[in-house]
Amino acid sequence: MTKSMGLSLLELLIVVLVLSALLGISLPNLSILMQKTQGELTLRKLANAIQFAKSSAITKNSIVTLCRSRDGIECGGEWRNGVLIFTDTNADREINGEDLLLRYITFPNAVGSINFRAFQNKQYLQLTSLGFTRNQNGNFTYCPDSGIATLASQLIINRTARVRFATDTNNDGLKENSRGKPIRC
Repeated sequence: MTKSMGLSLLELLIVVLVLSALLGISLPNLSILMQKTQGELTLRKLANAIQFAKSSAITKNSIVTLCRSRDGIECGGEWRNGVLIFTDTNADREINGEDLLLRYITFPNAVGSINFRAFQNKQYLQLTSLGFTRNQNGNFTYCPDSGIATLASQLIINRTARVRFATDTNNDGLKENSRGKPIRC
């Protein structure tokens, strides 16, 4: 007599049931991790765009504008569509005359909204040839589509165009803005 090395139908069903339960437990956490990562990557890409605009303003000795753009040709649309960076010699927020398109950056994996709140409520950022903002300190807030408050992130910009990321200083799971209040979406 030889022993059977296979599994019975009951044993196979138990294995499938256990694997299904483990997969069901891990998938929601994986989804949250992916949303958190996408938000952080989007804001890091935006921070790099601001640093690029700042260094371009200094090296080109010109005002550089960073604005939201849906098409890479002109300002408009939503911040999550992308950002347009260009020299703006007359500071009119349009590419014309001697202005040069420097870069168009998109956020193809952004699964949330990006809002810019700045002094004077302007929906663009201009940097001077000294690398400072034109009185536009403010912040970019990323809010996930899921609405989970712990996944919200913020990029804070000061007058010298220095950027920093909001952190959770009181360990309550919510990141705080520049005034120490939880980020609100």
